[in-house]
Amino acid sequence: MPTYRVTGPDGQTYTVTPPEGTNPSEDEILAQIRAQVGPAGDGGASPSAPTAGKPPLTTAQKIVRGGAGSTIGGAVGGGTGALLGSVVPGIGTAAGAIGGAMLGSAGGEAMTQYLDPFKVGIEEPSLLQIGLAGALPMVPTLARRFFMSLPGAASGLQEFLFKQLGDKGQRVVAQFAPVAGTADGLFKQARAAGAALQVPMPSTTRAAQEIGEEVAKSKFATGAARAIADRAQKFVAPGSVSFDDFRLNQSDVGALIRSMERTGGAALGRVKQLYKAMWDDLETALAASGTPTGATLGKAIDAFKREEAAKFVKDAWLKSIVRRVGQQNFDADVFLTKIDRARDVLSRLMPSAEIDDLIATFRAPLAPGAPSATNIATIAKTPRLGFEQVPFAERAIMSGSLGAVVGAMGGGPMGAGIGAGASILAVEAISSALTSAPGRAFVRMMAGRGMAWNQIGNVLLQGGRSAMTPDAEARVNAIRAVP
Repeated sequence: MPTYRVTGPDGQTYTVTPPEGTNPSEDEILAQIRAQVGPAGDGGASPSAPTAGKPPLTTAQKIVRGGAGSTIGGAVGGGTGALLGSVVPGIGTAAGAIGGAMLGSAGGEAMTQYLDPFKVGIEEPSLLQIGLAGALPMVPTLARRFFMSLPGAASGLQEFLFKQLGDKGQRVVAQFAPVAGTADGLFKQARAAGAALQVPMPSTTRAAQEIGEEVAKSKFATGAARAIADRAQKFVAPGSVSFDDFRLNQSDVGALIRSMERTGGAALGRVKQLYKAMWDDLETALAASGTPTGATLGKAIDAFKREEAAKFVKDAWLKSIVRRVGQQNFDADVFLTKIDRARDVLSRLMPSAEIDDLIATFRAPLAPGAPSATNIATIAKTPRLGFEQVPFAERAIMSGSLGAVVGAMGGGPMGAGIGAGASILAVEAISSALTSAPGRAFVRMMAGRGMAWNQIGNVLLQGGRSAMTPDAEARVNAIRAVP
């Protein structure tokens, strides 16, 4: 008859030899040990055994009470960290929330381990549990980041980007530009108050003369360059023009710059030179006016400048949008490149610091816990079988190779072949699911509710950690026959 060695509830090891002719189960052997030595050895009561008048904790109660401290601490720490981190523009809020949740969860678990305010019945404090509680808040963040990098997620993330910034970049423009028509309203007020500003054009005249001389000397000047020089000379011929005429022509010169941006070349440089000179003359004329309506005109010109800047930004936005498989895609890198190229013009229309703020908007998270515009890829230009960042061929190679390696470890050459094929199909299934309407909606929700998902994930993980923590009464480590 075999002899069994049992580690009992009290941590002691016992040797049990069943009666001849019997074949007891493990539960029967444990019952025999409990009958002889008591639930915790020496007849003593187990730490979680029922006491007089108090029923034992249920499994659900143990999970809830065991994870309560770290869950509450994580919520308080995450909220406090987000508030403190908000002083740092961009990533500060998300980083503060994650760091605060980690510290708060660790602090809450330390309170549970050492003070046991929720009456969990902890015998000895565990530094391991405190460390795990502090590390778990990072897991939902990493999991969300991984999810949003899966094939197909770019489709939903692009929709999220347009929702945050506007289909035509309206929310970006609203950061620095007034409502369209503001400048016209202010100019009407100034004219009604008797303003009749004439704009002398010394700077514009010099620029027009320089442009004309350069074009006349060049044997390779394009027709566009010669037309610009001719129109500039005609415009400055009177020496001064009314404010309204000046503003109309200045706006047209700005539109000319935007239309020539793609071709570039010397002609574009000459138009920019003329545009900057016109702003010099306008500002000089305003400063010299000295009329009672000067303040109103100053506000009107400032609004006019910002409205002109908005035209440049909107133009860059629209030229940074492409359609892939029927869906609009915004390429933030293309947009920022266009802003960089137009910065010399924009700097005459708005402060340089505001241009920096505009650029920072695209490098900062679109929402707390969400990726930035520069980190949202465009949908790959591929057949319908792949809508995401990585084209189908490269994606198939990567997924197939990984599946082949895993399959080879378990099934040799045949396993490698099966694993490669299964991995390719699995990745395409994920891509198709995430590019569907429900999939895109789920991606948008994950991106836009990042902080809430982090808190929900932390609650579930802390509860799971508490559920897997060994109970003081359940210390049966092994039941094995002695050889």
